Formats: sequence, structure tokens, C-alpha cells
Amino acid sequence: MLGFRKKIFLTDLVLLIVFISALFPLIGLTVNHIMRISLANRGKVLIATLKDAPNQDAMLEMMRSHSEFVFQPASLFDGNGNVIYRSFATEQNQFYESENEVREAIETGHGFDEHISPFFHQKYYYSALKFSAHNQSYILDVNFRGSEIDQIKLYFKMGILIVCILLLLVKSSLDIVIIRYFMLPVQQIVNAIRPYREGKEELLPRIVLTKAMQGGEFSKLASTINSLTERIQKQIENLTRQREETEEILESIGEGIIATDTSANVTFINRKAAEMLDESPNDILKKTLADLKSSDLSKKCHELILYALQTSESSIQTLTLREKGPLYLDLISAPLAHQNGALVVLQDKTSDYKIVELGKDFIANASHELRTPITIIRGFAETLQDLPELSQEMLHQITEKIVRTCMRLDTLVRSLLTLSDIENLSHDRFKPTDLILLAENCRHHVLTANPSVKIQIQSDLDSAPIIADADLLELAIINLLENGVKYSTGPAQIEIQIEKSDQGFRLIIKDQGIGISKKDLPHVFDRFYTVDKARSRKSGGAGLGLSIVKTIIEKHKGKVLVASEVGKGSAFSLITPSNRNSSST
Repeated sequence: MLGFRKKIFLTDLVLLIVFISALFPLIGLTVNHIMRISLANRGKVLIATLKDAPNQDAMLEMMRSHSEFVFQPASLFDGNGNVIYRSFATEQNQFYESENEVREAIETGHGFDEHISPFFHQKYYYSALKFSAHNQSYILDVNFRGSEIDQIKLYFKMGILIVCILLLLVKSSLDIVIIRYFMLPVQQIVNAIRPYREGKEELLPRIVLTKAMQGGEFSKLASTINSLTERIQKQIENLTRQREETEEILESIGEGIIATDTSANVTFINRKAAEMLDESPNDILKKTLADLKSSDLSKKCHELILYALQTSESSIQTLTLREKGPLYLDLISAPLAHQNGALVVLQDKTSDYKIVELGKDFIANASHELRTPITIIRGFAETLQDLPELSQEMLHQITEKIVRTCMRLDTLVRSLLTLSDIENLSHDRFKPTDLILLAENCRHHVLTANPSVKIQIQSDLDSAPIIADADLLELAIINLLENGVKYSTGPAQIEIQIEKSDQGFRLIIKDQGIGISKKDLPHVFDRFYTVDKARSRKSGGAGLGLSIVKTIIEKHKGKVLVASEVGKGSAFSLITPSNRNSSST
């Protein structure tokens, strides 16, 4: 492809050729016109000389000998075109048909023609003028050799051609200088953006022209490009930020999200979806889900994506995976806008299903726990009804069992109501309190009901300020202390330790009771779960105490831990945020 400078030079050359092609014929016409005027003027000078002759013979003598006619071939004709004298002819009276200029002069007074001379056999230019002398009409025909005129034309053309060539060279040189001057800022702009065009830079660099180039139109062009670059850069930054924010949002969502193009190739996948598929996100991108290692989840997701791409319709399916424990997923697929691909959302519904199962278990356990005391009471009541003549001792035993069963039933109902209250706990009830003082109150409460129990509080802290619902936190601590009393053989020995922790404060309740087996440890906080059912039933427990403790601590943004060994006792740790941490949460 030709460069800009070559194009300018070729344009000038073509224009020169066109100009010369049009000029050369004009040069010929111009020279002919000049020569015609020159011959006419020459003829007028000769006629003025001839008019001084007194008669025709004197005129002829003058044409033979006068210096004006020595170097100027001429012919004299009468008014009818008959030859009177030829300065170059041997036959003076011969008339040639080719002398058109003479005929034209007879008719108009002036004639001009060019033709081959019959005497010299070469081209001549002729100019004939009509004049009057001695009361007679004459025609003077002067001529000029054509080769000389042609040579003059050639000189003209050569001169014009040389001048035009010189002008072309001068113009081309000026064009080169001017173009070079104007191309310098353009070249600077091109050099500035070349790294971006070649992919070496991710962003368009700022264009800075030299001082000599500043202030002109190219400076305005550079400023405009810089302004556009800044706007594009801001737009790219905004789009990048929006993309990052969108990806962060999609990553923070607790659902798996997979997006594909129209060919079902994955264009986006968040960490949650990658974890569900047991793949690395980078290993999934630009692949179809069918390319992954075979699994029920990847197959089902691929089927839903193909369905969305082919039908442009949404669909919802439920999938249960049992590879790593029961996992319940809702798979939702939908086509993207403008038919740009498809989207599948993986919703983990395991917790919902667990809640449903827990609800079912809770209802079943609550029904069982309520039905048992009611059955006992009913049985004793029917006994009293059927045997009215029971002894006083037997009657006392039956009524004592009925009262004990009613107390157990009351405990169960109160525990259920407590759980319900905790679930709907208002934050208005949370107030500043001291955990050490709270533990001291709980100690006195348990010792009042169990004087033989030994409970010691150990702490190096002067105070442990927290934000809490004091009544509920007391209930949690008392439940743990009563459990320590309940599951200890002989007088219970319980130790309460309060210490600082990273999250806030840690309250540890240690007993020397029967302990909890390893198989029971994961379930001790489940509702209605009892380690020793006989001992629990005997003491009136319903299996809700530890569940209440866990719920209370979780409502306080804390957590409860347990460590135990059969025959050596148990240690329950309550971790609660400090006053400052509680306010921040």
C-alpha cells in the first residue's frame, strides 16, 4: 500500500501530465497566432514601403532591390489574384490553386494559410494583405518557413516542460517539507499508542506532544484523544468495578451459581457451586459441565442448561445426593436475556429439610414426653376410680406418684415455653451485666436447693462486663449446675472458672459426675436427648435443659462447648462476647 507522501507525489505527477497535455496544443495555437500577427505586421511594413513607389514598375524594382525584401520572400498579386511578381519564382505569371490566403485576402482584405511550397517543397506560413496604390488594388503575400515556426514551437514546449518539471520538483519538495512538518505530531501520536495497539499495554497512554507541536490543531487532536482515553478509562474502571462487585455479590451468596454461553461452555461459576461440584473454578471455566468428571450433580446441571438453551424456558428440579451425607438441592435453570446463554442456581435446602425433620422429631418427642405422664396420671386415676376402698397407705403412694408426674409434666411445659420465649427474644432485654456476679448468684441459688453440694468460683478477674439478658443467662448457668448435681454420685463437687478469651469471656463449669460417652457427646444439645434416661426420668428431666443452654448462648452471639470422660466428669464451656464485642455485634 502506497504511503501518504508517494500518493501526494503521484497526484502532482498526474496533474502535471494532464496540464502539459492540455498546454501543448495551446502552445501551438498561441505560436500560430503570434506568427500570424507578426507576418501581418511585417506585410504592413512592406506595403508602406511599396506605397512610396510612383508606379508599378517602381514597385517591382523596389521588391527586387530594396533591403526590406532581400531577406523576406514575398509575392505581389493584382486585385484579381494574378501574379505580378514572385521573389523566388522563375515563372512570374504562374498562379497556384493552393494559394488560399490570396483568395481570402481578395474577399476580406487579409488571408492566412499554411501549406507545402511548390517551389521549396516544404511547409511555409503565408499572410496575404490587400492594399491600393496608383488607383489599383494589389495583394502582397509574405511567407515564413514552417520549420523555423515548428522549431519555435518546440522551444516553447521544451521550455514549458522544463519549467513544469522544475515546478513539480519544487512543489514536491515543499510538499515533503510541509507533510513532514504536519506528520511529526501524527507520528508522535502513532508512536504513543503503538504499545497499546501491539498489546504491550492494557491502557491507552497519555499523548504528550513536543513544545514545537503544541498550540496547533494537532495539539487539539491530542487533547481530544487524551480526553476520550480518560473517559474510556473511567468507563472501563466503572465496568470493572461493577463486574468485581457483581462477582463479590455472587460469591457471597450462599447459593451455587453457574453461567454458560450459547454453546453451554461455563463463563462464570462461584466458589459455592465449584465446591458442590468438587472442582476448582479455573478447571471448569470455558468447558461444558459434561466435560467434568461424571457425577449426578454435573449431569443434572448440564441437562438443565441444555433445556434452558433449547426451549428458552425456566425449570426447577430437586436432587438428593448421598455421597457425603444427605444433601438436598433445588436446581433452578433459566435462559439469559437476549439469548446470550443460560444460568443454573444450586440452592442447598439441606438445612430446610433438617428443620422439617427436627420439627417432626420435636413433635414426636414432645408428644411422647407429654403422653407418658398423662398416661401415668390417667392410669392412677382409673385405679382410684375402680378401687375406691384402697388403703390409706396405698392411696398416699398413688397420689404421691400423681403429684410427681404432674411436676414432671409442669417442668416439660415450662421448658417448652422457655424455648419458645428464647426463640422470640427481644434485644431490648440485653443490658450490661457482670458475668462473675451472675455466676455468684447462680451458685447461691443451687446451694439453697442443695446444701450438701460444693461449688467453687475461681477467677483472676475483678469483673467480666458483658451485654446479656441476665435472667436467661442465669437460667443457662443454673441448668448446667443442676445437671452437675443431678449426674453426680454422692455430694456433687462443681468448679466454676471465669477467664478472658479472644472473643470475650469464657465460663467453664466442671463436675466430677458420671461423664458422657463419646457416642453421646455429639447429641447432648439435641432436644429431648438424654444420656441416662432412667436417671433423667427419675429426676424429672425432659431432655431439654442442654438444648435450652445452647439456644440461650447462641442468642448472646456466643457458643457452648463440652468435653467429658466417662467416670471422671464433664466440663461445659460458655463463651460470651465482652461488653465491647457485644455492642459491636
